[in-house]
Amino acid sequence: MNTQSKLIPAIIGALLLSGIVTSAVIGSNEDKLGPLDAITLAGENEITITNVDDHISFGEEKTSKVWSVGYMEVGKALSQLMQAEHFVEEREALNGELEEQITEARSLIHALQEEGNALDAESPEVPAFRQRWDLARSEFQNLQKIGVDARNALLAQQMATSYTEVVEGVNVVSERLNIDMVLRFIPQDTEFKQITPEATMMQIRLRSALRVPEGIDITDEVLSELGLELQ
Repeated sequence: MNTQSKLIPAIIGALLLSGIVTSAVIGSNEDKLGPLDAITLAGENEITITNVDDHISFGEEKTSKVWSVGYMEVGKALSQLMQAEHFVEEREALNGELEEQITEARSLIHALQEEGNALDAESPEVPAFRQRWDLARSEFQNLQKIGVDARNALLAQQMATSYTEVVEGVNVVSERLNIDMVLRFIPQDTEFKQITPEATMMQIRLRSALRVPEGIDITDEVLSELGLELQ
């Protein structure tokens, strides 16, 4: 741990202490110490605390600031946004188109099966029939793959659109609550689902915060901003 990291608690303590001392000496809530341009803390390497862009700053680097942080349970918003009426209609329309194509291909397969069952194994038509059968099976399998790819592409597009909407809601709430940084998380006390080693490990990894102070979770505020139900 570097010197600056070690001194951060001292910085916060000094700021709190200055308020306590001021109240004790002046004896009035209406008076305050300052305004001050800076506070310098002595040590092996002096640290100067200043106000930079309305943030407590303890160095020249942009990272040497105190940022306010919030947490957002993104999954609660995404799951509702993905059930939006226009998204559901898009998925149903695509499924209808794909199912129509699959039905036609499946009907051809069934017709060929009946034809093959009635065909004599010694018939000279067998080689030509096998070519037709192989072609029909290949086309059927290709349609199945196209269907899976099309559904996945649509879902990915809808998820990306929903995520963008979540970010916009987070930005609005953050501006209102004066929050600098919002991290996504799953609350540590959320019940585990799909209990397999792989699924459980993934859910553990998504629980990025093992402990969150009360009031730092802005999920409900964002859900309200997006017009979604609180969960």
